[in-house]
Amino acid sequence: MTSTEIERELRTMQNSLEAPFLKARAAGDQDEMDRLQGIADEIDLLLDQVVLIGLAELALRVAQIRARIEKKAAEIQDFNTITLAEVKEKLKEILDFSSEDEIAAAEAAPASGPARDVPVIAEPPVADAGGALILTEAHLVALWRRSLFPIDDSRIVVFGLRGCRPVDFGGTDFVAGHEIAMTPVDYLNMNCTIGQWRPGHGIALFPGSTVPFGTVIQQLIPAGGQGVNRMGRGRMKRYRAGWHKRREREAGHWALIQECAITIQRTGNDPLYDDDDPWEAGRIAGDNIHCAFHMGVDGKVADAPFSSAGCQTIAGTVRKGQRSTEAGPWKRFITPFARQLGSQKECEYILLDAEEVRMMIRTHCSGNTVILRFGSEGPLVRQLQVALNAKAGAALAIDGDFGPSTFRALVDFQDANVGIHADDGIVGPMTASLLGIDLPAFDFNGAIGGGAGHAGPTGLGTVPASSVPGATAVAPMMSPGAPLAFGKLTRAKHGQVFNDKVIQIAARLGCDPNHLMAVMAFETGQTFAPDQKNHAGSSAIGLIQFMPNTAAGLGTSSKKLAGMSAIEQLDFVEKHVAMHSRGKPLASVSDVYMTVLLPAAVGMPESHILFQKPSKAYEQNRGLDRDGSGTITKAEAAARVADKLVVGMRQHNLG
Repeated sequence: MTSTEIERELRTMQNSLEAPFLKARAAGDQDEMDRLQGIADEIDLLLDQVVLIGLAELALRVAQIRARIEKKAAEIQDFNTITLAEVKEKLKEILDFSSEDEIAAAEAAPASGPARDVPVIAEPPVADAGGALILTEAHLVALWRRSLFPIDDSRIVVFGLRGCRPVDFGGTDFVAGHEIAMTPVDYLNMNCTIGQWRPGHGIALFPGSTVPFGTVIQQLIPAGGQGVNRMGRGRMKRYRAGWHKRREREAGHWALIQECAITIQRTGNDPLYDDDDPWEAGRIAGDNIHCAFHMGVDGKVADAPFSSAGCQTIAGTVRKGQRSTEAGPWKRFITPFARQLGSQKECEYILLDAEEVRMMIRTHCSGNTVILRFGSEGPLVRQLQVALNAKAGAALAIDGDFGPSTFRALVDFQDANVGIHADDGIVGPMTASLLGIDLPAFDFNGAIGGGAGHAGPTGLGTVPASSVPGATAVAPMMSPGAPLAFGKLTRAKHGQVFNDKVIQIAARLGCDPNHLMAVMAFETGQTFAPDQKNHAGSSAIGLIQFMPNTAAGLGTSSKKLAGMSAIEQLDFVEKHVAMHSRGKPLASVSDVYMTVLLPAAVGMPESHILFQKPSKAYEQNRGLDRDGSGTITKAEAAARVADKLVVGMRQHNLG
């Protein structure tokens, strides 16, 4: 056997001590507990030395420890007194079944079966009144169910929230809920949360970071970003308690080690990670969860930075190579994974964006669908894999496991069909529509009541995705306060009243409010300014670029429209769209846009030709002829609005 196989056997032996240790602890047998812990410590020491000693001595020590576990003292030999002949015989026996380790073999992740998934019933949270953000176990259950992540209630789950921080900086105990505060990620301070969740028993939160430190990013830009990365959101299936930095071993510090596939981005052009940075997926990078070696908050303490080139870090300190020197929040965090019998040996790690957490707390994601992302499991993932095989030639195994291959195929599909600025590797309504699959409506109450949180892949209760030209669907009903495309921007400029009014108008018009937002974003160049002038120099103005004769037909004027607030001007947006839709359903973003561009095309097929050569209208709109065919179809004309919708639905714009 190789040293890797011997290491695996040592870990198996160490794990075999857990059950008798727990039995001895329950019986109050301190002598037996001490004996078993002594053996476990000896295995730890040998694991630390496994790469430093020869295979012959290693094999003999394994045999000695196995005998101690089985209490067969007569079989124990002293390596210092073994004869040369016995050494040669032992060495021959080992070499007959051994070979030099290869990195790929040593780093291979262990095979894993289907994840444990149990129904979890959570106490409904107190109705949100728009005040403090209180994260409860119910919200975590809902977030897991919306992403189709399994929930294992037999052990602690670790999670990261990028862009918010616990109000209690010191690290907390496991309780029903904690207050969090939204904090922008600046790559210089620990503005994220790392949490632990015992399903059914509460959550604990710790300040930390889920991104690399800015100086490291800056230094490695010339190398194309190699050596530093930002982990992607999703579910990482296996982190094991062990030494951070394999080469340091016992000279390092105890942490949680990545032993599974992850997704990452690298940046080679600027010190920020954004939509145009490429994705990688696989068992790569070595992004462990470890101590930040600092405890500063908001830069008010001299050592406010954190030590990371991509690892997830928790505020606190530790003296490397010395046991029991952990301090600060890190000490509380690592305690359940301590290097001793009876502790938890591994966990999953789920990374989420703080904005989706805020949405779940504020609105329960009402009016939204489930989403598919890295780590999702089940029949809907199988549908996704079938669709990617059919539409993108992906040749994926139809196993219902959203892993690295599915992620890479999805990102390639998004690149080709939506654009590089929308390749986030997450299936929401937009991507689902392009793939021809329906995502079920998310059900918060069903999720926290022990159910799946959706009606399943059969289509019952689904909200079909209609976010691109050509998709037809009933407009989803959304409640005031629900997140909108570009909602963060408009809330900052005009207040929540603007967003709520758009939702109410869309309900009366029978259209998706996100489609209406996309049209206004396109017409105003994303300014959403009521006095926005036309960039091409025409006399059009406002949220949907009202022409003077259009304004007159609505009983107003361009001057009056320009003097209105955005909220006031929405009344005329509604009046115009209602007038030109003439009661027809506005089932797609292209239909909403046609009420502005060419009302006669509302309800027409996407292949309907709007303009063609030779004509003045074609020449005025030549830029819309994407394929250069000499004709401009309804779908082509609306394509740029659909592109704008994609941008608006990105996490940093959705709100």
